[in-house]
Amino acid sequence: MSQDTVVSEIRHNFHKIYNDKISPMMVKYEEERKSEWKKIYLKETGLIPVLIVFMYLFCKSIWHGNGELGVLLIFIVLFVLGCIFGIPTIKSDNFAKKLKKECLKPLLKSIGKIKPVTNNKEKINPDTNLRESELFSNYNHRYDDDMFEGKYKDVKYTISETRLIYKASKNVSTVFEGVIINFEANKTIKNKTIVATKNDKNIRNKSFFGFTIVIALYIIFAGIFLKNLLFCLFGIAGLLAIFNILFLYYQENKTKETLQEIKLEDTEFNKKYKAYSSDEVEGRYLITTAFMERFKNLQTAFGAKKAKCSFYGDSLMFAIPIKKNLFEIGNLFTPLDSPKLLERFLDEVISILDMIDYFKLNERTGL
Repeated sequence: MSQDTVVSEIRHNFHKIYNDKISPMMVKYEEERKSEWKKIYLKETGLIPVLIVFMYLFCKSIWHGNGELGVLLIFIVLFVLGCIFGIPTIKSDNFAKKLKKECLKPLLKSIGKIKPVTNNKEKINPDTNLRESELFSNYNHRYDDDMFEGKYKDVKYTISETRLIYKASKNVSTVFEGVIINFEANKTIKNKTIVATKNDKNIRNKSFFGFTIVIALYIIFAGIFLKNLLFCLFGIAGLLAIFNILFLYYQENKTKETLQEIKLEDTEFNKKYKAYSSDEVEGRYLITTAFMERFKNLQTAFGAKKAKCSFYGDSLMFAIPIKKNLFEIGNLFTPLDSPKLLERFLDEVISILDMIDYFKLNERTGL
C-alpha cells in the first residue's frame, strides 16, 4: 500500500471518528467554552480600570517623590498585569487538558497503534538516548508532560513533551523545551549525523563549565581585591573541583566520534540549517533533498521556528522546540467547530509517520 493511500485512509478514519463520536461532544464543550470566555471577559473588563487607577497613583507618587509608596504601587500594578494576562492562559490550558482527556483516545484509534503513556517510572526517550543523540547541551533536570508510544508498519516510536534545564546555584538555563520524537530504525546507522537550525548553541552535549569557571575566577579576584583569604580559598577550591569534573568529562567523551560540519547541495537549506557528521559520505546519503523537504514539513506541521534531528546508533531522533500543548484538540480562544486545530493535530501525526515511510524504517536492511 502506497504512502498516499495510507494517509488518505488515516484521514478518512480520523474524520469519521471525529464526526461520529467527537463532534457531538464538542457541542457541549463549545457551550462551556463560550461561558468560560464570557466570565474571563467580565473579569478582564473589571481589572483594566483597577490597573489604570494604580498606574495613575504610581505616577503621582513618583512625581511627588514618594519612592516607598511608588515601590508598593508598582508591585500592585505588576500583580494586576499578571492577572490580566495570566488568567486567560491558565484557564485555556486547563480547558485544553480537559478536552484532550475526553477526546484524545478515540481520535488516536483512527491513526493506528499509538497510546498515551501515564507511567513515568521509565521515561519515554530515556536520558541515555538524549545524550547519545547529541541534540542537546548538558542538563541536570528534566520534566516530562504528555508522552506517547506507538507502532507504525512494525516500527516503534515515542513522543514526549519534555523540558530540559541546567541548574547551577541560583542560575537556571533552559536547554530545551518542546517535543522529542524517537524512531527505532531497524537498521544500522554506522556514523552519527546531526541537522540543526543555525545559531542553535544547545547541541552536541555542550557543557556550561565555562560559566562556572568565570564565577570561580570572579570569587578569587574579589578575594584578592578585598584581601580576604577565605574568598580566595573558596574560589581556588571551586576552580580545582571544576577542572577535575572537566577532566573526567573529557575522559568519558574522548572516545566519541568527532563531528565535522558538512555543506549540502541545497543552498537554501544551508542558509537556515547546519549539518554535522562523523562521516561526510553517509551524512550526504542521509540528508537528501527529499529528506530536507520532509524535515521542513515536520517543522511546519508543529508550527515551530526551529528543529533538529540526529541519526545515531539504530535510531533517529527529532527535537522540535515549541511551547504549545502536544496534539491539542481545542482551547478557549478557538471555536471548537473550527477545523484549524483538528487539521493541525492530524498534520502533526502524519508528518511523523511520513518519516518512517521515507526511510523505510520497517525494512531491516542497511542504510
